Amino acid sequence: MVLSPNAAAFGIAEEPLVLTGVGMCPPTRVRTNQIKLPDIPPAQQNPFGGPSVSHGIAVTSDQKTLLVNSRLNSTLYAYSLPDLTLLGDAALGGKGAGWLTITPDDKTAYVANEHTNNVSVVDIKSLKEVALIPVGFTPARNTPWMAP
Repeated sequence: MVLSPNAAAFGIAEEPLVLTGVGMCPPTRVRTNQIKLPDIPPAQQNPFGGPSVSHGIAVTSDQKTLLVNSRLNSTLYAYSLPDLTLLGDAALGGKGAGWLTITPDDKTAYVANEHTNNVSVVDIKSLKEVALIPVGFTPARNTPWMAP
């Protein structure tokens, strides 16, 4: 799966992601927009937190939806593109949301929860967690594979 380069053009909370020019000396960094993830009460937050506010970001192949996860909130958020309107969220059953990937058909997102050693399966259309898959220690770098 190839993610849109547009995903790198959005900043998340206090740790903005930046678009970096390839082959330029020195690299050019331009912040085109920034998202502040929703606040939740401290009692509902992941007590382990970071190391970063958000690690997973992806854009659907139609370039209309930006998915961003929050390690602190244990939630997957969906924003419309290009206006960045919050469309909704999916509470995740695991903690430490890290790596995020989308299936090629844009129907399902997989979020690796490194603090609870599982992967959340989220239906993108309904923004509901449909499964929580136990996996090995500290899942990361997940990628979807679809059989022919």
